[in-house]
Amino acid sequence: MDFLGKVVEGLIDFVWKHGVRQVTYIVNYNKNVFELKDSVKDLALEKERINHQRDEAEKNLNNIEGKVIEWDRKVSEIETTVEVFKNDDGHTRARSPNCFVFPYLWNRHRLGRQAHKMKEDVKRLIGESPELDEVFYKQNVTSNDATLSNYGFVEFSSIKSIIEKVMIQLQDSTVRMIGLYGRGGVGKSTLVKEIARKAKEKKLFDVVVKVEITADPNPHKIQEEIAYVLGLRLEGEGENVRADCLRRRLKKERGNILLILDDLWHKLDLNKLGIPVEDYDDDEDFNRQKPDNKDGNNDPSSKVSKKENIPGGHKGCKVLLTSRDKNVLCVEMDVKSTFCVRELDDKDALILFQKLAGIHNEMSSFKQEIVKKYCEGLPMAIVVVARALRNKSESVWEETIKRHKKHELVGEGTSMDISVKMSYDHLENEEIKFIFLLCAQMGRRALIMDLVKYSFGLGILEGVSSLWEAREKIKTSIQKLKDSGLLLDESSNNHFNMHDMVRDTALSIAHKYHNAFNLRNGKLDDWPELEKCTSIFMCNSDIIDGLEVINFPQLKLLQIDTNDPYLKIPEGFFRSMTNLRVLIMTGFYVSNFPDSIRYLSKLRMLCFQRCTLKCDLSIIGKLKKLRILSFSGSLLKSLPAELHCLDKLRMLDISDCSELKIIPPNIISSLTCLEELYIRESLIKMLVERETNIGQDLLLSELKNLHQLKVMELSIPCVSNFPNHLFFDKLRDYNIVIGDFDFFSLGEFKILNKHETSRVLAVQLKDNTNIHSQENIKLLFKTVQTLLLGKTNGVREVVNDLNVDGFQDLKHLSIINNNDFEYVNSTKLCNYVNVFPNLESLCLYNLGKLDMICYGPVTVVSFAKLRTIKVEMCQRLKNLYSLDMVKFPVSAQTCDISECNSYMDIFLSSIEIIEVSECKSLKKILQIPKHCRKVEFLKLHTLTLRLLPLLSSFCTEVDKFCWPHLTKAQTTIMGHKDLTGEEDKQSDEEPPLFGELV
Repeated sequence: MDFLGKVVEGLIDFVWKHGVRQVTYIVNYNKNVFELKDSVKDLALEKERINHQRDEAEKNLNNIEGKVIEWDRKVSEIETTVEVFKNDDGHTRARSPNCFVFPYLWNRHRLGRQAHKMKEDVKRLIGESPELDEVFYKQNVTSNDATLSNYGFVEFSSIKSIIEKVMIQLQDSTVRMIGLYGRGGVGKSTLVKEIARKAKEKKLFDVVVKVEITADPNPHKIQEEIAYVLGLRLEGEGENVRADCLRRRLKKERGNILLILDDLWHKLDLNKLGIPVEDYDDDEDFNRQKPDNKDGNNDPSSKVSKKENIPGGHKGCKVLLTSRDKNVLCVEMDVKSTFCVRELDDKDALILFQKLAGIHNEMSSFKQEIVKKYCEGLPMAIVVVARALRNKSESVWEETIKRHKKHELVGEGTSMDISVKMSYDHLENEEIKFIFLLCAQMGRRALIMDLVKYSFGLGILEGVSSLWEAREKIKTSIQKLKDSGLLLDESSNNHFNMHDMVRDTALSIAHKYHNAFNLRNGKLDDWPELEKCTSIFMCNSDIIDGLEVINFPQLKLLQIDTNDPYLKIPEGFFRSMTNLRVLIMTGFYVSNFPDSIRYLSKLRMLCFQRCTLKCDLSIIGKLKKLRILSFSGSLLKSLPAELHCLDKLRMLDISDCSELKIIPPNIISSLTCLEELYIRESLIKMLVERETNIGQDLLLSELKNLHQLKVMELSIPCVSNFPNHLFFDKLRDYNIVIGDFDFFSLGEFKILNKHETSRVLAVQLKDNTNIHSQENIKLLFKTVQTLLLGKTNGVREVVNDLNVDGFQDLKHLSIINNNDFEYVNSTKLCNYVNVFPNLESLCLYNLGKLDMICYGPVTVVSFAKLRTIKVEMCQRLKNLYSLDMVKFPVSAQTCDISECNSYMDIFLSSIEIIEVSECKSLKKILQIPKHCRKVEFLKLHTLTLRLLPLLSSFCTEVDKFCWPHLTKAQTTIMGHKDLTGEEDKQSDEEPPLFGELV
């Protein structure tokens, strides 16, 4: 019976598979097709969810998991298959029983069966879709490199000795904390940067973090800076919660961490911050570094394994601290291993001074006296004095030493005070002296643009009547202060900074000679005598008894920043400030605007930043001399109509005003002297929320009257809102975003912070607008420096279609999510220009039709400054770049190999980053002319090649380097020479493909 049952069961199964099931495909054709359609809709929704999570992850600089990329590839494949299925001609016959029986049944069976199988595949893909925690992972950061830059470091013998001793301690697994102490200005911060550089160079540490502590440490900021480098997002506001999170993360770190805490003034509780120095659960890892010979076990293999498990001889976190006070390190921080950073000896001090002062001959005795006696071997004092006296006459030197001796007789301050005062005295005029003192009062890493506004508002810039002139003059002044050593020579174009000892002396000068009052991160219990005060800066300080009505007849600048929502501005607060020029209030809640502001008849700059303004602002219209007005980041519903009275206004900033709903008609157009307008984010919210476009167009059309406009930040939802016949060719700086904003932080592109000087344009055309009809946008293409292109409706080539002049000023180009672009640049033999001669970064993302970056020849200077190339999801791209397409200035019949080598040297030596991923057709990265010099990337430090299934070679040689070219592959695979090529016979002495930085 069992045998018979199995036979019957097998027979039924056979009949079902080969009979009944096949019939169901015919019968259920329509059902299967509809169910497939529904499943595809569900898949599209799931794909949309994943893409949103993916976009959000990329905005936050996270990396996408391979599982997501593979799932996305499978979805794309099945979408293509479904599209082919939908367009199958057999559907017509399958739905028409009037045709011949066999085609009708055959097509219903074939398509019904396909629909059923695809439906199951789609459902399976939906089930396999990645969860939120499977979408991305955080990008590794190994140091806050900007804080470790150390340009111009000079290593003297005494300094070299300390570096060597510290390096030994860093490699000692029994040492957890190391300290450097010495006088202010002796060079401790510069020294730890050099130590960090050498430690990373020797691969002693996987992660290096440097944090400046200062006299008023901010625990929240310290934790954030450490967490950033670790890729950790700190949760919660409580200090203990954050500390616990940071502690657990530091304990889990697989590699070695060097944490530099610079400039300690008092004891810092590391455990309270979350920095575990003594409680590693380790102590297992810590102790097993020490040899244990109690059992006589000297097995060498165990020693080797320990070294392999613990790179650099230590697993965990080492802390390097600096302080001016040895007791802070040895007593309060209990650091066992400390080193004193001493002043330079006379010989080294003179060498440094001569180098900085530009003295090439032997120094006279009285000049040496200045260095030896008054600089006291302090590098900071030497820098300040040397730069102040650089290229000065003998009479100036003699006058300087006389003044020094006078200061010495009256006992005026330390050597650093005297040096800074002397450099201050040598500044060329009172204007730059005042700017220097203003820099000191503005605090650490202040914005250059804020300095421009303050100086222009105070009216201290002689011969300057426009904001643009003020920008240029401040830029020159900052460079002069850097040259004098009074400002630190940092790389930022947007901030300035000064050494804290220089700042202390400058604040002392400002207080003594200009009655300046400065309070930061402190408490004000009682108001001091301020009747003669000319400037007040109170930032992040507690004003215990609140603001009081005090007599300020000489006050010209008042800045109060607060986080106290209960701090009120008294009604008569401004009554006596009749000479006030600059007023900055930050973080206030204002329910009743003080009527006493009407007495500020000389006010030139008024800023309410991050304030809540629940009050009538119409009184501002009475401040006729206003040049600068800012409500940046504030909560207000509408602008007062009385602003039209401010006919001298040069800058209006209403950026990031999230609740701004109303800008009265003709307000913007009445401000005809306006030079700078910041209306980012505020405008986009208004335009999106309004029901019609009438108000939008009227508001934007008012810009036509602003003929003095030089700088503008503007965001609008679509190009149809963009007004015609404007004067954008006169703009010197701009930050203009047109279109959908969800993708704007994708890849290398970012919208710059306010006041970062650059010409930035982002364009996304979601409607059917033809970009060629937008003359204003095309004008911007001629001057743009940072460009993002999204959808552009039919534009196939960046250069030919958007700017035939070749984007001469462009530095950063990003093109994303575009299925129209076929080439970034395309030229004919008879028509070529210098394209992208200043381009530094090129980022291409999801360009479905991109065939080549360059099609046709380019000139020698084209792409010559390119440093970064990032390409992702460009499925038709077959090679990244071809050096054989360069058009050299020689006859068409000859091709000069030396010219080719010269261009290769220029182009390849500038490349620093190459990242290519998810380009399924890519076969090679680089094409070079045959017989040219060997390829060498001397500056390349990052090479990423991911998910490139057809990649067969990194470098391919071609027979000709004159266009057109024929390829004959001689390959270098992933940076190694092809073993089958004749080029293998070249000398081993030739430089490597990627230089020494990879």
